[in-house]
Amino acid sequence: MDLQNQQIDSDFKKIRNPKSAIPNIKYSHMNHWKNIPYQRIDNFREFYYEDKTNSAYYTDWDRILRYQKALGFNGIELAPWDFPEMLPLFGSPQAFKDFAAERGVEVSGMFHLIDKPYDRTHHKQTLEESKKAVDLLVEFGGTQLNSAPINNYYGVGPLSRDQIKASAEIITEVGKYATDKGVQIGIHNEFFLAINKDNHREYLELTDPRYVHYCLDTAQVALLGEDILEFYDTYHDRICTFHLKDTATPALPDDIRYSRDIEIVDDGTRWFWEPGEGVLDFKGLYQLLKKHQFKGWVTVETDGTPDLLASMALSRYYIDNELDSIYS
Repeated sequence: MDLQNQQIDSDFKKIRNPKSAIPNIKYSHMNHWKNIPYQRIDNFREFYYEDKTNSAYYTDWDRILRYQKALGFNGIELAPWDFPEMLPLFGSPQAFKDFAAERGVEVSGMFHLIDKPYDRTHHKQTLEESKKAVDLLVEFGGTQLNSAPINNYYGVGPLSRDQIKASAEIITEVGKYATDKGVQIGIHNEFFLAINKDNHREYLELTDPRYVHYCLDTAQVALLGEDILEFYDTYHDRICTFHLKDTATPALPDDIRYSRDIEIVDDGTRWFWEPGEGVLDFKGLYQLLKKHQFKGWVTVETDGTPDLLASMALSRYYIDNELDSIYS
């Protein structure tokens, strides 16, 4: 090979899509494509000429899943707010699973709320609701049930020690059922929940590590006040998956985290940004992933973005060009 061809070969290796550079990590996308009314638009050009806008590009699952595959997200994480439209559209979880598989995408997991865990009189209902979520996820073929551990701080907090203990007891029961079904329960804490900065670790340590794992949502945990690097380094053996997203406002004060409906304020505030667009140390995190040889799903959640497709592409670029080479 002459020098010119060697240079071309070197340049090609640099630009070659490195999506499989880390065999230990599978990338998924957290679905926030809401209100998708069609499985597939066969008359795409005619559909476009109806209104001559880009709405046709975001109206069917066929294209949404193809965007994911094109950007290297081989998994999709579903949310309960998808199901009222998705399930009637496809008829069954199996049908959606098959439809996604035809486009090279599999269901990685699902979001879930452990409702009223602090109230033991509600535990029976909480467990039954959680079992249904586990069973539904199994039908979709997913393995990660990422579970908000409790309701919002506003209206529930502060919790007593016994309420924290009760909350840990019920998620452990859910975890036992999930484990038997081949599903991992991952605690998915959020910055506005009643499990918050002062009782976050206490709650985690009261759960049974054999049955309850942790989904580290980097932005949520940072907003709550944790150092994500120290937290991951300490609890790496509990963390089964990630929600990868950035924030520019870590360690929010109590009066914000404890206020009503703070995550959905309509004044333009964005708590969440694409990886690399906030202030979190993702490069340090990937060094720790390598140190602890993390294996599993990493989900990019484009939460709160004004443009889901742009955020997917921007996130993927950062992963490919700034992160993957750290752990490869």
